[in-house]
Amino acid sequence: MREHLTIYIPTAIAVGLLVYLFLRRGWLGASPANGSRFKEFGENIHLRDLFRLAVSMEEEGRTFYLKMVVRVRDTKVKELCASLAGDEAMHKQLFLDMLGHWNPLNVNPLTWPAFLARVKQEGFFESAPGENSTEDQLAAYAIRQEMKTAEFYQLFEEAFPEAWKRTRLRKLVTEERAHEAKLRAAYPHIK
Repeated sequence: MREHLTIYIPTAIAVGLLVYLFLRRGWLGASPANGSRFKEFGENIHLRDLFRLAVSMEEEGRTFYLKMVVRVRDTKVKELCASLAGDEAMHKQLFLDMLGHWNPLNVNPLTWPAFLARVKQEGFFESAPGENSTEDQLAAYAIRQEMKTAEFYQLFEEAFPEAWKRTRLRKLVTEERAHEAKLRAAYPHIK
């Protein structure tokens, strides 16, 4: 009997310590890190909400660039837009893969609409220009969106307590800024 206690007691202590750490660090709820600006977007925002929004942003970006491919005249700009659409698809898949590591959890119907409204208010999830927009208007929108997406991912990066996850997001920030630079080079007259 004494031999069993020497095994059970340390095991129980280890399990209790792990449960305590999960609850204390917020790992079960996967909330943004303390000090992150995402607390301004709502008290009950979880990282999976940010991933969901990122998936939507990347999908809309992909769709927009595919529309630009049809609308622009210059062959090199068409190639650029097709390339950017491919990058957006890869970014979307990255976030879908991250979401896939968690158990499925539906959005909170009480907090999600308020979160989306706040994100739109901050300009992170803006509606694309209409069908009658000029190429310059489309390009200006694309440049703004790349800037805002980089800003969003930078906030997102700061939300992670783990350094390796911040590094992955920093790479996305760099890629979004590179997209902006490429668009600015293709449309140097747009400020």
